[in-house]
Amino acid sequence: MAVIAQAQPQVTWLEQRQDMGVILEKNGKVNSTFRLVNTGSQPLLIVKTQVGCGCTAISYPQQAIAPGDTAAVTLTYNPSGRPGQFSKQALIFTNTTPKRSVLEITGNVIPTDATLDKQYPVKAGPLRITQQLMPMGELTRGQNKTTYLSAYNASTDTLLVHVQGAQPHISPAIVPDTVAPGRVTALTVHYRSAQAPLWGLNVDTLTLTCEPIRHSSGTPSWKASINVMAQVLEDFGNMTDEQLKRAPVMWTGLNESLDFGSMTRGKIVSNSFQVTNHGKDPLIIRRLWTPVEHGITVSTDKLEVKHGKSATVTITVDTSLIEGELLNAPLTLMTNDPDKPRVTVRLVGIIDKH
Repeated sequence: MAVIAQAQPQVTWLEQRQDMGVILEKNGKVNSTFRLVNTGSQPLLIVKTQVGCGCTAISYPQQAIAPGDTAAVTLTYNPSGRPGQFSKQALIFTNTTPKRSVLEITGNVIPTDATLDKQYPVKAGPLRITQQLMPMGELTRGQNKTTYLSAYNASTDTLLVHVQGAQPHISPAIVPDTVAPGRVTALTVHYRSAQAPLWGLNVDTLTLTCEPIRHSSGTPSWKASINVMAQVLEDFGNMTDEQLKRAPVMWTGLNESLDFGSMTRGKIVSNSFQVTNHGKDPLIIRRLWTPVEHGITVSTDKLEVKHGKSATVTITVDTSLIEGELLNAPLTLMTNDPDKPRVTVRLVGIIDKH
């Protein structure tokens, strides 16, 4: 029985990890071969294999490997559309104890220009960045969120990368901040909505700066702007039934739009509407804003409206600064009304030349 127990196959790998080095994406698929020896006394069979990504393929002998014989397993990596460093593993299952072996390939893919333009379209000199916008989405005030984007060193020099624009509500970091040629770094942003300056849409700009590690007075540095956007909303989820009964109720009397009618180009025109509180607790106007940067100003005569009272919202349009012949802009009103915390009023009108 002891002789039978010892009569079994045994797999011995001559290598289980291989670095493919620098790979040019334009050259296509690359292979790496792993050799194994059956150091047992019975035939060795590879029962099955498993790879974790469609970019990696595997080939192996289907027939039994006799005791003392050597065989090879080949891993094929497809670098198409996959710039930068990679590390891929394959699992090999055999009729041995233990059953599973792990093979690993690593390397660094130098991309084509087309791949760079597709995956890293934003440029700061030789530093290529995945996107210019970091959307945080909707956050209830007090909620935190972390997101990141990648940047790639497309030069033959090591780059030093810095980020500027930290705010009480934004903590940016570059890891690593020293990026070798053909390597990737990450811009990480931690967002604290409790410290955000505005209700609703907040837009902050970060500046990425990079320069060669052997920087001299005549060596250029490059910059790119990254916009961080978040919608900061009020959290009404913890309100009690009694609080909901007493909650403010906002009413404007508008049918979704405020019509300025016909306006003469060059004139400054004002219009207004009332914001009335039909609830018991005070109505707080959190924010009034329009995305139009020039030509429209918005104001209110009070930010807190008591029960049964009204605030007047005034919109002033400088028609000389409005492009085109039509006024069509959204005005967002944010309050502490739990049923209608955000209301959009469309500002409309026609601008005549005379």
